[in-house]
Amino acid sequence: MPLITPAGYYTGHVRAANKDFLIALSARRHRRMLAGFLAVPPPSSWDSRALGWVGAIKNQSQCGSCYIFSGTFVLECAYNKAGVGGGPDKMVLSEEYSLDCLNVGGCGGGDNTSILEAAKNKGIPLTADYGPYQGHESRCKFSQTMKLFMVNDWGFAGSSQNYNSVTDTADIKAAIMNYGCVGCAVDAGFNDPGTGVISGRGNNIDHDVALVGWDDSKGNGGAWIMRNSWGTGWGDGGYAWIEYGAYSIGTESVWAVVNAVTPPIDWVP
Repeated sequence: MPLITPAGYYTGHVRAANKDFLIALSARRHRRMLAGFLAVPPPSSWDSRALGWVGAIKNQSQCGSCYIFSGTFVLECAYNKAGVGGGPDKMVLSEEYSLDCLNVGGCGGGDNTSILEAAKNKGIPLTADYGPYQGHESRCKFSQTMKLFMVNDWGFAGSSQNYNSVTDTADIKAAIMNYGCVGCAVDAGFNDPGTGVISGRGNNIDHDVALVGWDDSKGNGGAWIMRNSWGTGWGDGGYAWIEYGAYSIGTESVWAVVNAVTPPIDWVP
């Protein structure tokens, strides 16, 4: 059963059994590239929402599908940054498809890497084609008339091979600058901050979210802009400032990339 916070919000992060292997593979394939990104000093603040790469806040409802929303947003952000797919209003990928058609955990929880793997290997359809999010698993309604949107690659933002740990702040900043956002895990034991800044400690990793920016002047030493999947009624319109490292934010951060020439593909059985 998915975990529920004291305030009644659903979480659902369940670490993938093969995640250590995926981290090691990513470290071998991407270490040089990520090290190059670190050579560019980041600004003191950043907000990918201001660059047109971020779509509307969504709501996972009473389903432990946070990992689907986290992974799906990373895919959408990759398309929007690449300038293909029609922009945030049109590039709205289907979380319900992942619930209904991918055997990755359903409402019982899972890992955002499963969504990135599915997008790299086969693709994810648009919500406009598949149908709206229902918040529960149903019969798969996918058909050959639907387009699938793939990513060229994905990986972990960490420039070192650290398992089950918070990604270094510098690595997350570099990944956001170069990929538009990261998906990550967090301990969801925090309270609704409204327009304030979340601070505190926690290492009960139970929720997947995304990070779209930062401000070094916020909180105690800087804070991330965290994108949640609990609707616009939570936090500041669905977002919250959270201090670097608070509640283990940034655990096993991931990114995805789409080449600007990559089109959607027709379904292939």
